[in-house]
Amino acid sequence: MLEARSFDLAVIPLLRIRAFVIGLFFAGLLQLALFAANLPSWPCPFLQISGIPCPGCGLTRAITLLLKGNLHASLTYHAFAPVFLLGLFLFGTVAVLPEAKRLSAIDYLEVLERRTGITVILLFALILYWLARLLFMRTAFVRLISQ
Repeated sequence: MLEARSFDLAVIPLLRIRAFVIGLFFAGLLQLALFAANLPSWPCPFLQISGIPCPGCGLTRAITLLLKGNLHASLTYHAFAPVFLLGLFLFGTVAVLPEAKRLSAIDYLEVLERRTGITVILLFALILYWLARLLFMRTAFVRLISQ
């Protein structure tokens, strides 16, 4: 008989810390709001230090475009914008749920993450996407994020 594979948890332990979830959610909202209002927002520290765009470079602009309904332009800046927007929504929802419902939701997500390894899969896909952008579209990638 085949035994079910169980993946290590990556996100769920963080969801259990309500203060962390609230902080991360509001930091994400603040970054999006500052950018959408054309105000100075947090630059990418990885890009500032190394001169190389990080795997998340372009996400703020892409999510802002997605929220404005411009899917094509959003995906041009970063294909993972819908995934990160869903994650931001998930964090916001978990942060405001009453404690019993919050813990129930976290338990459900824990089972999902253990059974599917979705976090590991998405992280691996994000790294492959980043490498493809750096290796095959470097000039366009750097020009796109520096706008």
